[in-house]
Amino acid sequence: MKGRDAGRIHGPQLVIARHVIRRSLRWAIVWGVVFGLFVVTTVVAYVKAYPTFDARVDLARSLRPFVILLGQPWHAETVAGFATWRVLTAVAVIGAIWGLQTATGLLRGEEEEGRWELLLAGPVTRRRATVEALLGMLGAVAAMFLATLLLIFAAARLPGARFSIVGSLLFATNLVSGAAVFLAVGALTSQLSATRAQATTLAAGFLGVSFVVRAFADSQNRLQWLRWLTPLGWIEELRPLRDPQPVALAPIALLIVACMTLAVILAGVRDLHGSILGQREGRRHTTWWLVGPTTLAFYVSRATAIGWLAGVIGFSAMSGSVAQAAVSLTTTSPAITATLGRFGIRAATRGFLSFSLFLIAVLLALMAAALVDAMRQEEASGRLDNLLVQPVHRLTWLAGRLGVALGLIILGGLAAGTATWAGAVTHRTYVPLPTLLEAGLNATIPGVFVLGVGILILGLRPRWCATASYAVVAWSFLVDLLGTFVKGADWIRQSSLFTHISLAPAKKPDWDTAAIIILLGLLALVAGAVRFQRRDVAYE
Repeated sequence: MKGRDAGRIHGPQLVIARHVIRRSLRWAIVWGVVFGLFVVTTVVAYVKAYPTFDARVDLARSLRPFVILLGQPWHAETVAGFATWRVLTAVAVIGAIWGLQTATGLLRGEEEEGRWELLLAGPVTRRRATVEALLGMLGAVAAMFLATLLLIFAAARLPGARFSIVGSLLFATNLVSGAAVFLAVGALTSQLSATRAQATTLAAGFLGVSFVVRAFADSQNRLQWLRWLTPLGWIEELRPLRDPQPVALAPIALLIVACMTLAVILAGVRDLHGSILGQREGRRHTTWWLVGPTTLAFYVSRATAIGWLAGVIGFSAMSGSVAQAAVSLTTTSPAITATLGRFGIRAATRGFLSFSLFLIAVLLALMAAALVDAMRQEEASGRLDNLLVQPVHRLTWLAGRLGVALGLIILGGLAAGTATWAGAVTHRTYVPLPTLLEAGLNATIPGVFVLGVGILILGLRPRWCATASYAVVAWSFLVDLLGTFVKGADWIRQSSLFTHISLAPAKKPDWDTAAIIILLGLLALVAGAVRFQRRDVAYE
């Protein structure tokens, strides 16, 4: 009898863990593959573009202006050193965004939707349920690690790579540590906050502060000690392939354990739907404006919007504020001037800002994919049924969600241009505001196209719409990087969205090409909407 009772108690716990890992596993593997492919393409591109030692030394010297964005290039004259520098910061930030969005969605988001009550209906305490949920998310991180590691092993076998087995293991750990850290941070903010929007904002704010502290630490040699005050600094200090410092894993592990332990403790202290941080009591008339599907779409998208826009604005403001410091090194380096010349860039300040806004374009494209995923989740979870049983047409709902999504993408571009200008002006870097607003709008073009492709797949194969959207971004990003370094790969680069986007403000946006891309995205969007209207509702 005791054995049977124990099994009954253990069953719901396993159900929670399986539920969580099932919800998070797909994207963990997808991003693990993307991270690994990033390493592979970087190694291939570096070896082909810089075959001699002298060329690699010149390249390593030319990387100094970009330390604020991507970190210190230790031993960048080697394949291992350059691959670590080129990949690490970008992957850590992308993984951190995935981690905080996943944790807040599966904890506070599920609680907001009322699903947590169903999980707790059995003989499971809130603390034990939280432990199971965290174990499920850690399982997803483990899958991400394995996917990344397999591709790093493949990169290690490429000519010139020479990654050791221990180094490859450390590198894979390094690449997924950003996801693991901010998964734990998101779990903690989910227990502190009253809503998912608040939890996402807190976690995104911590990510922004971590990035800024890391950037300032890399800006001057006398500030390098600041790297030990931020998770992104610990990730950079690990240096997995050349002169590794495994001691940097200690604060990473301690922060993960501390955040998850506090999350479990707080889950048992607070009431269901309660929070540690207070929320201003809403008044009865504060939701008077929720009068239809469009306003409801804006309301339910606010958590995603706050998180992404905060990241875009913070990164843009920081890029503008450090542009002058970075360019002061650029003007004294012939190697950097030659590198910028390959892209048709003559003004160093605008060149630096152009690369920053290129990263903003990638973030906005990822935001578009996330918004498509949110639409699909609303349908798959059955929440859309609550609207369709009312006199609400499918296309009315979809038009509302698309209007909000397009508005957020455009707002993100304009906010990026404005924040970049504000950051630059405060540090006496003068680029006209209209020029940077134009560059910000130029950065929205890939996002509009990704949104159109996502809606097309939503109409045709709804279960694959989010995967296809993220795949377009990942392919475009990787191919653009590979084609930049590898001669004779122009035919591959043409398949990348980012190849067809001008590096503004260093170059004038090509609005003719942009119009074609936008038109193709809108045509895909219309076709997807027509198909969405005709097909049956598809659940998970």
